[in-house]
Amino acid sequence: MSEGEKPRPARPLFPTSSRRYPINTIDTTDDVFLDHNKVPRRIRAVTVNSASPLLVSLAAEIGFEAVWIESEHAPIGFERGETLCLAAEAGGIYPLIRLPDGERHHVLRALEIGARIILVPMVDDADYARRIVDVGKYPPIGHRGFNTRTRGMGFGMHDLQDLLARANARTHLFAQIETTEAVAHIDEILAVDGLSGIFMGPGDLAVSMGRAGQMADPVLRKTVLACMAKAKDAGKLTGIFTLPGPLLSAAMAAGCDLVVCGGDVMDLGTAWSKLLGEIPIEGG
Repeated sequence: MSEGEKPRPARPLFPTSSRRYPINTIDTTDDVFLDHNKVPRRIRAVTVNSASPLLVSLAAEIGFEAVWIESEHAPIGFERGETLCLAAEAGGIYPLIRLPDGERHHVLRALEIGARIILVPMVDDADYARRIVDVGKYPPIGHRGFNTRTRGMGFGMHDLQDLLARANARTHLFAQIETTEAVAHIDEILAVDGLSGIFMGPGDLAVSMGRAGQMADPVLRKTVLACMAKAKDAGKLTGIFTLPGPLLSAAMAAGCDLVVCGGDVMDLGTAWSKLLGEIPIEGG
């Protein structure tokens, strides 16, 4: 720099990002599904089955509000999951973890590493939903194990009563509705206190209904929308994982709060297949 030349201003790390939240685990907004003006909003997310922090950062830079960390069908453990939670928060978005099941050690550890939204698959009845709440919420709602020296609890560096209250307010527990048995028990599941909402899994539900792979099936769509309508009437949140199409459009028109509509592996598979098809194997 020559004498008298003014230094250039630092380039913003995320120049395209118009909405960023504080990344401190305790200071972030209490409710994922409310904006800073306390207005309800839809959360849009993609899955990162590859367990890549780089792709979590990419999802944040593109503008998704959350990222789905897959632990049911992908080999993502809690140590790697914590890294992905850190990557999400560094990008200003929320980490969502889909667990293998609702066992205490799974729910508790996901919360301790910083997950803000927990999805438990194959919740078929109210008893299962109540167990999830019992291990995922502190008293007076449940009996979550007490330990403040974790990321999810701000490392215990805040007022204890505030930590406990905010932990209950800031984390969302969703029951996945994926079978005809769950549909039959939907009213009882929705009546469980402390459960934030239901998350429709149309892929497994279609299999359970004998309509495997038929995402445009009108009976499947009617069933999904009926469950969502009951959830809205019960004051619960709703979510769905499905690709863009009639089912997703209908779910959003019904006021779906959490939409997961793609992912790294599935989208890259589609893009790479198209790319390869455009390049002939032989010259000429």
